[in-house]
Amino acid sequence: MKAIEFGSLIRGITANVNYFIGLNIEQYGIKQGQYEYFLLIFNIPGINQLEIGRIKKVGKASVTKALKKLEEDNFIRREVDQQDKRNFQCYVTEKGEKIIDELMLVKKNVEEDLFHGFSEEDKTCLYNYLTLLHNNSEKLANSSDK
Repeated sequence: MKAIEFGSLIRGITANVNYFIGLNIEQYGIKQGQYEYFLLIFNIPGINQLEIGRIKKVGKASVTKALKKLEEDNFIRREVDQQDKRNFQCYVTEKGEKIIDELMLVKKNVEEDLFHGFSEEDKTCLYNYLTLLHNNSEKLANSSDK
């Protein structure tokens, strides 16, 4: 099998999942592109913008754009990081807390539908293979930095 076929499958899965998520969260006023940022902030209260960028492997501008929209819509708030006054810590607001159960349900439904027909052993095996692919891809990316 050619590498391009793997890439196409992975991109297709990602696109389908993102489409499903987008359709199921738009009623809550959050766009698919902001969804992961919002869940990350919910799961790590006080996370700063630099760490969000590192985790998501995106630049400052992408993080700032997504967070600005979430903040304008009052789903998150940003506070100056007392350790580094050039950075901001992020927290889910009361409005954001009100929709978190629904958003987590969307996440649960995606995972259940995506892994329909998989045994626990299948999921573990797939996870191990994807982890290996991810680690190899990081080595690939890091080798191009030199």
